[in-house]
Amino acid sequence: MDKKQKISDWAKVSKIPGKIQAVFTAEPEPGGGDWRYISREIKGKRVLVWEGIPDEPLPENLQKIEEQLSKEHLRFFKKQIFQIIFRSNCGGCYGVLIQAHLKTPEQSRSYKTFLDYLQRNHPEILCVHSVQTKPAFPFDTSNPPLSMQYTLHKGYGSEYIKLESTKLYFHILDWLPKSKGTYLRLGEKLHEWLHPAKDDRLLCCHSGAAIETMQLSSSFKDVHCLDTREWAKLSFTQNVQSLQIKNAHFYRSKLDETWIRKFFAGEINKGKWTILLNPSGGELLTQPLTQAIASAKPERVVHITGDLKNAAKESDRWRDCGYVLRKIMPIEWHPNIRRLELTMLFVPDRAGLLKRKAPSTPSATNAPKFRQQG
Repeated sequence: MDKKQKISDWAKVSKIPGKIQAVFTAEPEPGGGDWRYISREIKGKRVLVWEGIPDEPLPENLQKIEEQLSKEHLRFFKKQIFQIIFRSNCGGCYGVLIQAHLKTPEQSRSYKTFLDYLQRNHPEILCVHSVQTKPAFPFDTSNPPLSMQYTLHKGYGSEYIKLESTKLYFHILDWLPKSKGTYLRLGEKLHEWLHPAKDDRLLCCHSGAAIETMQLSSSFKDVHCLDTREWAKLSFTQNVQSLQIKNAHFYRSKLDETWIRKFFAGEINKGKWTILLNPSGGELLTQPLTQAIASAKPERVVHITGDLKNAAKESDRWRDCGYVLRKIMPIEWHPNIRRLELTMLFVPDRAGLLKRKAPSTPSATNAPKFRQQG
């Protein structure tokens, strides 16, 4: 089914109000985005296969790397590979993350021989790092398990990958779409969508590498990023330093109703807020969390999700909290990826369209002061 038609049918069946904008997309970057060479069980045997953007041909340089891995002197290393992830910088270069279970000196020497090959023969490989995990199984950098323990070991190069034609970086373990062309324009598109005033404030939850937040930082009085993952903070810190941003703050914590109430308590965080929500995998927010966010009376709530069923439920919950759905913008990360994600803009129902008043601010008496971290 056509992607746009699918969204239209969803809106009709789910009785979703709000204007559906044109699909937001951009040209894919050279090389087809991220690739990974991963161990899969096929017909009872473990084999290494390539996974990337559907229908995109494997780049020639990655074909040469696969040929090298098939040589006899690398057999000890190859047998221990869980996956090798090639993370695109949007310009034909990659950061490489290797997950392998190396137990013997022969396997370790074989791994080092592979590193030497990459460094000598592939200048487009910007960096190589290995990661050990507990439990040990292949994970997806687009949605890594929070409960997994990660230990990163340097092969060569930086832990941070610079995105082509920008001053922006992401950590080798951090989340970013496999195809990044559209994502790198998202901040600009959100600015067109929101028209923020200079005294507006931005809270970006589930921030990841915070690329769109960095792009929006000059248009807001201050910007705040929340994420529970260590590498999200590392990406944030690298980008703040690279861009010399002075009005950005990061909080490493889980998003829940307790954190929201604490953040907005007292006078320090008063003002006109835009809250950006982008839960991993389109996960449904809890009802108490939605209510807590609404009680803080943000001027705008931007909610991104790739799960249409959850999108309909979120729309109902925001309506119950006194917010109307103003606009819907479908996002296409890559033309060959079947799924669209939705960006939904909710605003307070000051016009009384829901026949109720917008939620009032809860009392902040005796509330703890929330300290900002630069």
